[in-house]
Amino acid sequence: MIFNKMQERVNHILQKIFNLPFNQELLQGSLPLEKFIFYLQQDALYLADFSRALSLTAARLPHNHHSRQFLRFADEAIQAERELHSQHLQRYHVPSFSSLDKSPACFMYTNYLLKTASTSAVEEAVASLLPCFWVYREVGNYMAQQTKKYENNPYKDWIALYSSEQFDASVNAAITITNELGDVVSAHIQETMLTAFEYSTQLEWLFWDSAYRQEKWFIT
Repeated sequence: MIFNKMQERVNHILQKIFNLPFNQELLQGSLPLEKFIFYLQQDALYLADFSRALSLTAARLPHNHHSRQFLRFADEAIQAERELHSQHLQRYHVPSFSSLDKSPACFMYTNYLLKTASTSAVEEAVASLLPCFWVYREVGNYMAQQTKKYENNPYKDWIALYSSEQFDASVNAAITITNELGDVVSAHIQETMLTAFEYSTQLEWLFWDSAYRQEKWFIT
């Protein structure tokens, strides 16, 4: 199955994602609030375009049941995450994110996903979208295994979301579709899928790193 090859290609990146200061401090509950808020605001901007990329990909998928699943991803799953972000932002009395600019990392990531969803082979588009599901599940599970050491963690709701059975089911559905598509295409298309998956996993690393640094555009 192609997903096994994807995992093998990016396992070293996943370990680096676990070890990022942002994720280590979030796990321990010591992440400064301003960094978490910056992340939430950027992630909300990211999700708006991620949902568009899912919808664009859904329209191009060759099988109706795959299209329906991707539309559910774009609607139900993304809405659930936005609600969590909204709850956090309201809790911390943070202004609406709608007037904010994307950070360079967010801009790079979302433009890559939208371009791939619009112009690349649909199998490559699916592969580029999968890390947002898979990496978050792996990070959530990694943190959930250690939460007993940090029972008073102020970020426990975030950890609970991405280690939940409901999110796990969505990730497994996305992996299944990826395998069903990738296992019947040419070796060339498989390689483009592997590359797209690797690119997006690298961009996941960059997104969290940029949130920790509260990255801004150098030239304004």
